[in-house]
Amino acid sequence: MLQVHDFVAVDSGGVVKIIPLVRAKQDMTNAYVDNEAPKTPEDRAVTVLYKLQNVPANQLVPVLRPLVDPKSYLAAHNESNMIIISDRAANVDRLMRIIKRIDVAGTGEIQMVHLEHADARDVVTVIEGLMRSAPRKEAPGPEKFQAVADERTNSILLLGDQADILRVKSLVAYLDTPVKAEGATQVVFLRFAKAKDLAAILSGSGVVTEAAGEKKAPQKPQAAKSEMNIQADEANNALIITASPQIMKALQEVIRKLDIRRAQVVIEAVIAEITNDKSAELGIQWRSTDGAADTNGYIGGTNFGKSGINALSVNPLAVGDGFSLGYFKGTTKILGKEILNLGAVVHALAGDGDANILSTPTLVTMDNEEATFSVGKNVPFLTGSYTSTGSATTGGTSSTVSNPFQTIERKDVGLLLKVKPQINEGDTIRLDIEQETSSIAPDTVGSDIITNTRKIKTNVMVEDGKILVLGGLIQDDVTESVQKIPLLGDIPWLGALFRYTSSTHNKRNLMVFLRPTVLRNEATSDHITFDKYDFMRRLQQDAAEGGIKLMPGEKTPVMPERPTE
Repeated sequence: MLQVHDFVAVDSGGVVKIIPLVRAKQDMTNAYVDNEAPKTPEDRAVTVLYKLQNVPANQLVPVLRPLVDPKSYLAAHNESNMIIISDRAANVDRLMRIIKRIDVAGTGEIQMVHLEHADARDVVTVIEGLMRSAPRKEAPGPEKFQAVADERTNSILLLGDQADILRVKSLVAYLDTPVKAEGATQVVFLRFAKAKDLAAILSGSGVVTEAAGEKKAPQKPQAAKSEMNIQADEANNALIITASPQIMKALQEVIRKLDIRRAQVVIEAVIAEITNDKSAELGIQWRSTDGAADTNGYIGGTNFGKSGINALSVNPLAVGDGFSLGYFKGTTKILGKEILNLGAVVHALAGDGDANILSTPTLVTMDNEEATFSVGKNVPFLTGSYTSTGSATTGGTSSTVSNPFQTIERKDVGLLLKVKPQINEGDTIRLDIEQETSSIAPDTVGSDIITNTRKIKTNVMVEDGKILVLGGLIQDDVTESVQKIPLLGDIPWLGALFRYTSSTHNKRNLMVFLRPTVLRNEATSDHITFDKYDFMRRLQQDAAEGGIKLMPGEKTPVMPERPTE
């Protein structure tokens, strides 16, 4: 009866209102979100939100519109793919049965197309652009056409109805054709990088494949490599590149990122060594002979120290260092050789030696480049002595001639510093360091040359501009030596006449410090350079103030004043 007069019943807080159908959608308080018809009397007004699973909501609304009373409400919500229906419960139930028959899965297919020449990603981009712009009717639900690229196999997955797949496959076949290589040659001049090194990097198969975007056929890495040729012109520091436009563009981007000004590092080292050596010697030597010449006799005595009494008897001038006092009485002969008849020698020596050595080498190198600083002498070391014999004839007389000769090996003695810096994030610098200081020990000549060597080889991390101690040595040596006559040398007080005592005390303090500074721009480099330049110029000016002794008209050389700009 209500339907005849276009009225409906609406529940409102336990009260049933009879209102016109046209106002029902505003006055209803109940809404159902369910794909099942609500359990309510047929004349009651209801609102249902129906979720479609397979068919687009905007396509189904025009189909259902003629089946709905003009005074009812029917609309689509595209974002959620839902249909909103507001009508009598009987009409809503009828529409929901129709929707369920229409909202069924389609017959879409999935096919895979393998590509031989084209890039799957590029082809999918073309297909998607074409499908968006083409004026075609959208396929419902999952039958809406889709194309997905599989980069690993360089294939395309096609999802849609048979007609769409056939059309796209014909397009793919047209696109998947070999493109005639149109190689272009360009000369790229480099500003900072070395052409030879950069050409080797760019010619690597991995870099070429990635730069050229040749991911479509990873099983053939030589394909991309054959499409390009890179030669280095070292004279002009330039690269000569022949490649397709696609590869050329990618290579230019790689070159732009690699051809940058590399930072430099100035390394200032301080090698400080302080030594203090003390020594003392005291002893008495005796000797006695019967004074007979060329007859049987006796000889006895003591012989200690570097310059023993026997050596002084043969050569009194070889007394050595220190104070020596002796008593002799004429000469005597022993085994036919006349020597000084030396009866006693007293020898005393005290030595004190100090040394303060300071070396401050400085060198500059680029990031990740090894630098070497070496200052010293090339010293010959005796390694062997040989004598060869031969015969010579002089005036008809043959004689045997000996030819002695020596073999030597030259070695560098002095200061050596090797550094390889690596600048990390935050201007933290990693340093691979090898530092060696060597010198010839005093009082050593010929085959007795002794070298003192201090060497450090390490890897360290240091902040920009900070000082770091690399290593050091603090040494304190005490040596005491006593030479004596058994029993006699142990007699209190009197035993000193039969002993020779020597003592040495050596102290050595050695420290090596290092300070790296990063030079990223011209201003920082100028500051370090000008500071060192002005320092050396001041030293030369101070040395030139007194002129050259005995040469009043001559001037000492001085570095020119540096330019202000």
